[in-house]
Amino acid sequence: MKIESITKVESLHVVKAYDCEVGDGYLQGTGKAMSDVDIDYQADRRQEVKEYLERRYNIGGRQRVFSAGTFSTMRLKACLKDVCRVHKIPVSLANYISVIIGSSDATWTDLFRLAARTPKLRRFVNDYPQVIEDMRPLLGQPRSASVHASAILITPESRDGEAAECFDFTPVKRVDGMLVSELDGYSLDEVGLLKNDCLGILELTKIQSVLNEVNRRYGAGVSFERIVLGGLDDEKTYRLLCEGYTANVFQLSSAGMTRYLQDMQPAAIGDLVAANALYRPATLDSGAAENYLRCRLGEVAPVYLWGTYDALKDTYGQLIYQEQVSRLVRDVGGFSLAEGVRLVKLISKKKVDAIHAMREKFMAGAAEKGCPKDDALRIWDLIESAGSYLFNLSHATAYAITAYVGAWLKANYPTAFYTVALQYADDREIVTLMSEMERCSAARIVPPDINRSQVQFYTDYRTDSIYWSLGRIKMVGIKTAEHIVRERERGGEFTGVGDFVRRIFRHRLKKYRTWEDDPSPAEAGPVPVNARHVKHLILAGCFDRAEGIDSVADRYGILQRAAAELGFTLDERDYPADEIAKHHFWSRLQIAVAGIGSVDYRRIFEESAVRPKVKGRASYMSLHDALVMENEGKKVAVCATVTDVEELFYKDRTTGDRVAFCKMTLQQNTDTIEAVCWNDFFSAHRAEIMGLKDRIVVLTGIIKYSDFSGANTLHTTKTSILSQE
Repeated sequence: MKIESITKVESLHVVKAYDCEVGDGYLQGTGKAMSDVDIDYQADRRQEVKEYLERRYNIGGRQRVFSAGTFSTMRLKACLKDVCRVHKIPVSLANYISVIIGSSDATWTDLFRLAARTPKLRRFVNDYPQVIEDMRPLLGQPRSASVHASAILITPESRDGEAAECFDFTPVKRVDGMLVSELDGYSLDEVGLLKNDCLGILELTKIQSVLNEVNRRYGAGVSFERIVLGGLDDEKTYRLLCEGYTANVFQLSSAGMTRYLQDMQPAAIGDLVAANALYRPATLDSGAAENYLRCRLGEVAPVYLWGTYDALKDTYGQLIYQEQVSRLVRDVGGFSLAEGVRLVKLISKKKVDAIHAMREKFMAGAAEKGCPKDDALRIWDLIESAGSYLFNLSHATAYAITAYVGAWLKANYPTAFYTVALQYADDREIVTLMSEMERCSAARIVPPDINRSQVQFYTDYRTDSIYWSLGRIKMVGIKTAEHIVRERERGGEFTGVGDFVRRIFRHRLKKYRTWEDDPSPAEAGPVPVNARHVKHLILAGCFDRAEGIDSVADRYGILQRAAAELGFTLDERDYPADEIAKHHFWSRLQIAVAGIGSVDYRRIFEESAVRPKVKGRASYMSLHDALVMENEGKKVAVCATVTDVEELFYKDRTTGDRVAFCKMTLQQNTDTIEAVCWNDFFSAHRAEIMGLKDRIVVLTGIIKYSDFSGANTLHTTKTSILSQE
């Protein structure tokens, strides 16, 4: 592509184009660097894009479209094992040393630093010097080749005045019928070929599924384009984000980002663009994210160095985007836009010598323009330090618009949004979605119903009820669920567990008159439902409505009838006599097999033996209330199920000792909180705490906000109380 001019439609005058990539040949621009072109597509339609490009550009039998290659390189641990194998060193020793090294990202320097303080690794280095010597030249070398996940290249029509194909520009091989470059994407960029990253994004697939659901159920006639052209200013959408209801919204769903948006209080698309660029580890570490927020909220005034106002005015004096670097070095240092683009790439790739060479040119250009030397130095230092983590503005904008569309659908059609979100959610995400759904919408997830539920989540839009998926019940599976739904469609609703068993297992239970009485072809096929499936369906609550039960404890009676029909036994160890009458016993079984259920934790706390000990020391609080920011600092007692226990360590700053502590994840139905058991409490209760997974406990502590997780957490003290229920 060679852009020479742009025609303005309004005036029909030809306007000279200032394009950083105008030049001769396919290696364009004075900066000798091609743009990175990233375009996201629905994950389930990426192949269509590739096929279109092939139809569009592979004209006349010439092959111009191909995929970039990629290489995995030799890393320290893998290199160690390979070299040890060559030197016939025992595999057990190589694996042992590999475990000592630990991180898969460990470097050559890390190896010797670790050897200096680890006797066993140091002994290995001394005993096998040839291994260490042979490893050094292999590190970073290509190990295996594969196909780049997204990069597609299209070569020019001609080269040196003659028709050309991809083979004329780079070595190409054929892999499973697909043309793949022998070079990776970075090398192709240096050759001068434009790399197009055609990315398949699951989020776009999800958004389209929500759009389809909205148009099918509500006849709304909405589309991605219509939402964007609607102005990107929907008040309900921004209110949703300001209140922190960001679960399953693209790029905005993490706890930290949610908290950042709550602090920012976004009111326009520019705020979402900035948030996408700012809330990243390097930007947070640099202080740019916090400085931007303080300036935006009016806590401090932005500061602009000489010549930087035009480039930084939209971001309150903070350097956030890569495009701002290109503009700064042009406005202050007299660079071309192409040179600015090249500088960004050099900084991101840490090309020190090339960066220093451009520094001299920048300083000379700044002096020529009249910029004070001190300001020029500060601007360059800012660029060099920030350049490695700056985000691309157009990329951030695309992400922000995608996030806005998802949030818009969530704010305006929450039931359809949550229906689709649940289909794609894993088990950990579902808890968060259920909790949020109850707080910000009319939609509700209801337990599975043998006469209502489908293979996937099914929504009754008249009542905004989302019925739990039969396929989500443990051990049931898709084929089993499909068989049950087919039988229901064939024979009508099931009247109870007895009717279900007789109809599902009708061929299996049929008594033939003689052994020669063969079953019909329809009867001969296997039934993808067994006794365990039936048991789990009962425990999940599928038959509660059909059987008209009022208490979850009544499920034992349904189980007994199913056992009698199918011939299995109920083990006393699984269903202890003293637990059968307890509601929480059956509710926890329901949660275990289905992922949904309701335990009355307040009732468990009130009936617990530990309650008198807690009285006067702390007040009972639900996890839902404990997560509210206004409750930070309060002494509370919570009753919840322990879903995860992890022992961790930190280095004491005073003594230098390695100190153990513990993190537990506590769950109350749809709410979760992190509990931190510090060393003084953890060391006294370690054996008990490490065995608490899947147990109900009462725990007292203090609510504290965690910058790391972006939410309130529960912290133990020396006098905290812990009791199993």
